[in-house]
Amino acid sequence: MVRSTLLFSFILCLAANSNQAQTGVEKVDTLLIGSWHGTSICQIKNSPCHDETVVYHISKNSGVDTFYINASKIVNGVEQEMGILPFVYNSKTNQLTSTAHGIWAFNIEGAKLEGTLLVHGDLFRKIIVYKHY
Repeated sequence: MVRSTLLFSFILCLAANSNQAQTGVEKVDTLLIGSWHGTSICQIKNSPCHDETVVYHISKNSGVDTFYINASKIVNGVEQEMGILPFVYNSKTNQLTSTAHGIWAFNIEGAKLEGTLLVHGDLFRKIIVYKHY
């Protein structure tokens, strides 16, 4: 009887931990999915790179750790799409990263994403965007 009670308690603990993990994933999804607005500041002066006001539309397919950022820049008050990049979420570092067209890394700080783009090892851009509710 004691053995079956212990086994039942163990199973309940596993189920509770599974539900908590799922809740954590859902929180990250809810936080990240949506529109983000901010700036992308060029770090290489005297280059074709320009400072930009940006809008990132973040989406995700269910059941995967990959998020998609559909990036636009604002030109004359209108969004101009620049492209869609895949990003992987790392729960240990609380970062979104991508190796598409350089090395992108965003630290997730609540409703703020602060990140960088490295190209050929050089800091190319610093980006700060805020969740638009």
